[in-house]
Amino acid sequence: MLELTEEQWASLCASDERNFVATIRDDIVQASPRLAGDSTLLNRLVRAYQDAKRMGFQQDKALVEFLYVEADVPEFYRKPAIAAWLAKPGRPVEERFEDVLAVARRKLMDRAANRIQEEK
Repeated sequence: MLELTEEQWASLCASDERNFVATIRDDIVQASPRLAGDSTLLNRLVRAYQDAKRMGFQQDKALVEFLYVEADVPEFYRKPAIAAWLAKPGRPVEERFEDVLAVARRKLMDRAANRIQEEK
């Protein structure tokens, strides 16, 4: 049976996580080709992934959404209001992140509705 040292295991896990993030990066670039020329994208996404894991993210779906937002809005989760909300105790961080997304979607919808009203 193969036995790995803690250092080897950590290295294998880090490689696995980087491959996961690289795959998400490829999907993001396919969906938003304008990001293809961003030489910082992969490293930003890896850093955001690591930060999300430290915050308690566990679900792949939430991690993927987190990385998609990071691609468009670098370090969004470090903005004081968002960081405070994500760190708030009582509910899983994934649920609080969904709240952030819901507020952002609502604000976008309101802005779009206001523009339509102004054009009339």
